[in-house]
Amino acid sequence: MKTMPPNDSNDETRVELKDVLLDALARARASGQENVPSEREVFAEIACDWAFVVRIGVDGALEREWVTDGIPGSPDVALDEIDPQAWDAYIVPEDRSIAIDQFARALERGRDHVEYRMDLPGAGLRFIESTMRAIPDPEEDGTFRIYGAMSDITDRRATEEALRKSETQYRALVEQASDGIVVFDETGKIVTSNDAALELFGLSRPRLHATRIVKLFHPDDVDEDPLTLQNLASGMTLRSVRRVKQQGRDGWIWAELSARRLADDRIQATARDITARIEAEQRIRHLAYFDSLTSLPNRELFREQMESALERVRRGDRVLALLFLDVDRFKQVNDSLGHSMGDELLIQVADRLRAAIRGSDAVGRAGCERVELEGRGTPISRLGGDEFTILLPDLEHAQDAARVARRVLHSLSRPFEVQGREIFVGASIGISVWPEDGSDSEELLRSADVAMYHAKGRGGNTYEFFSPEMNEISTRRFRLEAGLRHALERDQLVLHYQPLRDSRTGRVSAVEALIRWVNDDGDMVRPDEFIPVAEETGLIVPIGEWVLRTACRQLAAWREEGFEPIRMSVNLSVEQLRDLGIANAVEQVLFETGLSPADIELEITESCILDESPNIVAGIAALSALGLGFALDDFGTGYSSLSALQRFPIDRLKIDRSFVSAIGDSASDETLTSAIFALANRLGLEVVAEGVETEEQARVLTELGCQELQGYLFSKPRPAEECDLFLQRVDKAEKDASAG
Repeated sequence: MKTMPPNDSNDETRVELKDVLLDALARARASGQENVPSEREVFAEIACDWAFVVRIGVDGALEREWVTDGIPGSPDVALDEIDPQAWDAYIVPEDRSIAIDQFARALERGRDHVEYRMDLPGAGLRFIESTMRAIPDPEEDGTFRIYGAMSDITDRRATEEALRKSETQYRALVEQASDGIVVFDETGKIVTSNDAALELFGLSRPRLHATRIVKLFHPDDVDEDPLTLQNLASGMTLRSVRRVKQQGRDGWIWAELSARRLADDRIQATARDITARIEAEQRIRHLAYFDSLTSLPNRELFREQMESALERVRRGDRVLALLFLDVDRFKQVNDSLGHSMGDELLIQVADRLRAAIRGSDAVGRAGCERVELEGRGTPISRLGGDEFTILLPDLEHAQDAARVARRVLHSLSRPFEVQGREIFVGASIGISVWPEDGSDSEELLRSADVAMYHAKGRGGNTYEFFSPEMNEISTRRFRLEAGLRHALERDQLVLHYQPLRDSRTGRVSAVEALIRWVNDDGDMVRPDEFIPVAEETGLIVPIGEWVLRTACRQLAAWREEGFEPIRMSVNLSVEQLRDLGIANAVEQVLFETGLSPADIELEITESCILDESPNIVAGIAALSALGLGFALDDFGTGYSSLSALQRFPIDRLKIDRSFVSAIGDSASDETLTSAIFALANRLGLEVVAEGVETEEQARVLTELGCQELQGYLFSKPRPAEECDLFLQRVDKAEKDASAG
């Protein structure tokens, strides 16, 4: 339940705040901010009890994005008890204009610092020190983020007031203060302390008073401020965050320090243990800049690393290279073995990348060390999924990047042991070089990404340097994908049908449905161009369903015309088999067209029967249970095993055209083809030969025992109307032969 503010007459004030913000936003946009800090720099700069982030939209509306737990001076009161729409009503009315003007000044100047009073639920009247930083939102033009830091300075104000009244009252308040307070002389020797200081430093009063103040600080923090404690000028206050030693505790704790010179030239320092808050902020920063799975820098930190590296390389004569890496076959592992094994594989890939870069030659180490000097940890980043980058900012020659790429590929080529299973993946790497392949981080990343896809197109487990010609290919691929997304709705896809001849009877025994695409320009796009794009984008599932339905309707139409029964062969992709609804979709098409499962044969590739995905195994089993037959397409070009052929319900092997074309030219290929027929015979499988173009090929294949022949010797793939005429001629010829 929200705690209502002391008064609820704040509508007029909220309107005033919005008007002020709108005016300030206009001025801020007109002037712009130079040297806009990063979010990490802002968090490092502000130190407080209560931090928050609000977003100011183009309409002047405030939206709270993040806020710490608890409120100043009363950690047992949750912020959820405060009405966020009436925050300004908690400010003492006389100070409300101070708070409103702070937002405006922060927007105009980038930062502002004020003090005012708040009447907080469960805490009462508190003095608040408020610091704000305003930076433009990089993701949305015209909007700003306000990073606010509010500290409860009630005790400090009370302490200062007591000092002005009397030493006795001062000492009493010091002892009652929850913050550690010490007073030291010009030599740094501590002369006064309260009990909270003894607890903070873990020392007895005699031991603390025998210690110089600088000995309590971490050595790196002693002189980090422009004004050190010893040189603090009269009337000035030094605020900082330092690491201090606490006896009895390993390591250092973080303390928020506020020091000021007293009238007698001694210095009073107030210290508060903020270790828990600093650690929480570090965890938040880690989540913002590091990948939670691999602990590598994420995309946001990668961009900062790139900008920093580019700034350095522009000032020198060195070479910067970017490696973009994609894990080969990762999707297959993820889909087949589950996401937990996929995650474990990515963790191991990250570990090997670290080892490969650390153990690389002097060129690779130079780039790595330069990044590590900035505290970023590693030149390797994980952008998401199975995509990684390696930044090499200090090379002598572009070819040095190839040496690093080869080392990485070698490291990833060894098998991975994941949850008791041996997994082989490898990687495809694209390399871009500054300034030839891009002048900024976005262009370099895009060029490396394009080069990576070319490496993957060569079969993977290799690397490619970017070249301008790749952009043309990449652009064509992008246009293919864009056009393919509309091809179905624009009726640009058509089926051609290629007859298969029974080698024993000479009759047409089946036809294979082959997809064709006529794009917006009226050009025919080759299937080997757009089918891989359809598979990568997932468009193959709706396209495959359209192919199946269209082919079945055509077969039903031929049946109605009275043609002799023939089999319709339809290609099925691995992505369709992964779809849990594949069996229901096929059954629905058969029901709509009135065909039986025996009328349809599904052609699958060797990658389908080697994929151990439970979805694929279940899909093939369900389709087989319906009574559909399977043919293994392009047999001999992949890595099928005998166990896989026996485990799955394969009825036919389709010999790839590369073996058929070698008949009469290559004795070794003929021997291999003969062995395939012997294998099929032993397994009880029929054989179909693709790409038959000569009578000699047909004769040899028939003698070897090939049951069906397919190729241009008998018929090219034809549109439905032409295939209809072809079947009519064949049907008439067969009837005439029978009559004769």
